[in-house]
Amino acid sequence: MTTFEKLLENYWFVKDLNSDEYNSIKQDLDTETQNFIKNKLGYKLIVNPYIIKMEKIPGKPQSFMGIDKFNSKLEYIFLCLILIYLEERTRGEQFILSGLIDYIQNLTAEVDLQEIKIDFTQYPQRKAMVNVLRFIKEMGFIIMYDGDESKFAENIENDILYEVTGVSKYFMRNFSSNITDCNLYTDIYENEQLGLEQDKGKERRQRIYRRLFTENVVYKEDSEDQDYNYIRNYRGIINQDVDKMLESTLEVHKNGAYILLTENKNFKNTFPSNKAISDVVSFINTLIVENVKNNEYKKNIDDTINISEIQLAKLVRTVKDRYNRGFSKEFREMTEEKLLVEIVNYMEQFDMLRYNQENREYTIMPMCFKIIGKYPQSFENNN
Repeated sequence: MTTFEKLLENYWFVKDLNSDEYNSIKQDLDTETQNFIKNKLGYKLIVNPYIIKMEKIPGKPQSFMGIDKFNSKLEYIFLCLILIYLEERTRGEQFILSGLIDYIQNLTAEVDLQEIKIDFTQYPQRKAMVNVLRFIKEMGFIIMYDGDESKFAENIENDILYEVTGVSKYFMRNFSSNITDCNLYTDIYENEQLGLEQDKGKERRQRIYRRLFTENVVYKEDSEDQDYNYIRNYRGIINQDVDKMLESTLEVHKNGAYILLTENKNFKNTFPSNKAISDVVSFINTLIVENVKNNEYKKNIDDTINISEIQLAKLVRTVKDRYNRGFSKEFREMTEEKLLVEIVNYMEQFDMLRYNQENREYTIMPMCFKIIGKYPQSFENNN
């Protein structure tokens, strides 16, 4: 994996967590890579004695860009409160969990968190706090010296000793404007756009490169979609950069563009992958293609397909009946209802499926037709 690929896939590299990896990245960070990050992506590259970080800003905010280890809004609140707490402490300073808990309770006592009330006597809140503590420990914010987070989840009286590493101050990036008046993530994004330099050509190029390198697919929204028209017009130049930085290719189709990774590339969050759910979804895509060929599904002019909730449930049932014998144990034993939820969540993450709440129907996106999966013929014959 090249230096750029490592920077793209990982949030950062903390010297205290892995000095060999940190030193390797620092040594291999050549001028060509730095110029691409600065000029084509418009990203800030932080290199200091503690961390190396490429500050990745989305070209267009997407739902999958959250912290995948978090399951609730409360965990994000805890993370922000912990960041405030750590900001007031110096590198090497130690603290105990009970002190952090008291700090959070005092800080939020007079703060309106809308429907959320901080109360660590409740087990779900302690469990959420444990999840956040494990995340920041993994990220290198803190070092645990004595204690066990799982015991705190069971009993609020169980304490833990931590030490501050000082790297948490680099976790949040500096914004170009005051975000205290922002209510939605879109407000922050729009403010950031206003803060960009006035070179509209450079701004567009960087936004498009960001989308291609951080999103699973860039769809054509309409005939006037300037971003997509840019990709089509400059596909040759963009493909050269993709080949140079990722040794992969840019695929541009009528209604979608994406980077097709070569077989030797193994990023964490790509489709397809080695995850069992990835195989299941590839079978879903295969059945979708079959249904189109059999005229059971009709494509819209933009190559999307609208199906009802009942049709999607039937699709999942058919895949389970046909391929269940080859699934992993977890998915073999999973109920159809649970499998449906897993499939929907995964496909939405990769923008292969969108849900319309008003019509209570799903839109199958063009990406589903690009990657399908089948078991070997020997499996099919014995099925």
